[in-house]
Amino acid sequence: MTIFIIVYYIALFCYLYNRVGDNKLYRAINKYIMAFMYLGLAIYTFFTKYSFASYQSLLMVALLMAFFGDVFLVFDFGRGGDFFLAGNIGFIVYEQIVLVDHGHGLNEFYWTFIVAAAILCAFILGCQYRPDIFKLGKMRWPMTFYLSSIITHGITGLALIILMPGTNFAMMGLGSFLFMLSDMILTAYKFVFDNNKWLIRLNSLTYFTGILLIVLATVYK
Repeated sequence: MTIFIIVYYIALFCYLYNRVGDNKLYRAINKYIMAFMYLGLAIYTFFTKYSFASYQSLLMVALLMAFFGDVFLVFDFGRGGDFFLAGNIGFIVYEQIVLVDHGHGLNEFYWTFIVAAAILCAFILGCQYRPDIFKLGKMRWPMTFYLSSIITHGITGLALIILMPGTNFAMMGLGSFLFMLSDMILTAYKFVFDNNKWLIRLNSLTYFTGILLIVLATVYK
């Protein structure tokens, strides 16, 4: 596992260089290597530690959607976003099932919906009253719809960290929270800060670290 993580991060740091380069082929190959690595580890872990009858199958579907999101996002932003949207919904439902299954009722994590709604409202108000800063144009409502899923996913991850400290699910929660940060950074990169190369590198670093933590949480059951 140590070797796997080292190779994964070597590929990631290569990607941080390729991400702002001109060679799209190298960038795509580099990204696909990491995507196949995290999905391959997830599939191997699922078949060796879990069963189809468990709700772990839902997490596998969510990871598969994230994988296809990575594949399509290279050449089709909209289609890639659709897969990530489906993945986020899967992650949210899975993590909420985990919380309930481990004795945490809705009364303990209802606040996740309030926090997610507050962040989303702040984004909508920003788009409405400061279009000079939030330059989304026709993408305003599609991005609002997508961000509602990733923000809920990330804040649900925060609930895992708070309510299940010291467990593999806290690791998963951290991964989900980083996943949310990566998409918020990507939104800022595309629509606020005019393609700042350091932002897109930070987006890649937080996303691929986050998705790896989610997978590793299943390894260290």
